[in-house]
Amino acid sequence: MKRLFSTILTGGLVLVLAGCTWLGQTEQSLSGTVEAEELPIVAEVGGLVTSVKVEEGSAVTKGQVLAEIDKRSYQIAVDEAKAALEQATIRVEEARAGSRDSAIQKGIAGVQQADANVHLAEARKKQADAGIVRAQEQLAQSESQLQGAQETLLYQQRRVQEVTALFAKGAISKKDLEAQQEAASQAQTQLNQLKALVAQAEAQVRSAQQDAAAAMAQTGTAQAQVAGAKADLDLLKEGSTDYTIRALLATQQQAQAKLDLAKLQLEKAQITAAADGALLRSSIEQGEVAKVGATLFTMMKADRLKLVVYIPEAQLNRVQKGQEVSIHVDAYPDETFKGRISTISEKAEFTPKNVQTPNERTKLVFAVTISITEGLDKIKPGMPADVLLADQGGAR
Repeated sequence: MKRLFSTILTGGLVLVLAGCTWLGQTEQSLSGTVEAEELPIVAEVGGLVTSVKVEEGSAVTKGQVLAEIDKRSYQIAVDEAKAALEQATIRVEEARAGSRDSAIQKGIAGVQQADANVHLAEARKKQADAGIVRAQEQLAQSESQLQGAQETLLYQQRRVQEVTALFAKGAISKKDLEAQQEAASQAQTQLNQLKALVAQAEAQVRSAQQDAAAAMAQTGTAQAQVAGAKADLDLLKEGSTDYTIRALLATQQQAQAKLDLAKLQLEKAQITAAADGALLRSSIEQGEVAKVGATLFTMMKADRLKLVVYIPEAQLNRVQKGQEVSIHVDAYPDETFKGRISTISEKAEFTPKNVQTPNERTKLVFAVTISITEGLDKIKPGMPADVLLADQGGAR
């Protein structure tokens, strides 16, 4: 699943240069902030992190090793699967050679081992179900706290507006105004922290559900093994037949599949970059324990930058999907970069408060997403940018 990382603020758009001429065309200047496409790198296996090989801000290439999880348990699983495959192969060879007393005794042991595996899998399933309940309770608590924080933030923001008006009239001091602004900032920080807790709780629920599903699958596999082991034993007692050999061959194929799965898990103990780009955040350190489903790193794709700007409802006919636009950034004042409108919101919204005057906040606007197609080696996330939008003719 992909998320789009907004490095600072959602770009707010204001029409500020109506009627100016650039390259012979009437254009509108829109302002926004460059954003990057965020790509989470998630642990597919759990365990102790033995090394972290990159730092935040580093450039990475697809397939580059970012961190390593302790491989010992996964190597043991591979060795165990190899032994099981060898055992299954020997049973096939024995069946083809004819049943012996030793083969029958081995079949009895196989049934007993399969029964033990069923009991172990059922115990793991119960433990996983209990983990789901705990994770859901934590999620519900975090969501409740988040709702309260959202209400507190709205209240503090309204108070900022009220206090700002009083300050403008000279009714209160600047210190009182700054105190209220600080209260609103703290409320925003608290909200952000609770959002992170909710996201973490949701990940824990998903991880617990995955554990339960895996335990259920393991139970089914173990039960199938019991049935197969009993059938194999019966056939061994009766003497090897074509059906016996076919059943043993199926067991051999199953053992091969388990070996392939164990090798795959061993490979996943190496955390690698999914694409070329830059490492934005690292959420794990050497010596910590990584959980399945936990986000260990967050990276930015090297070739994916965008701008999100807002256009008033009355000016919506100035833009269309696929339209080419020109982009200016302060870092390169003499250069113009190209972009293309990739999406236009189907739903209007009120202009973001952090980029408009109180009078303009009541205007309905549409979000316009612009994919940057030039200057990807120069333009960086977080840069403020101006978009020159050609007049499509017809807007007044």
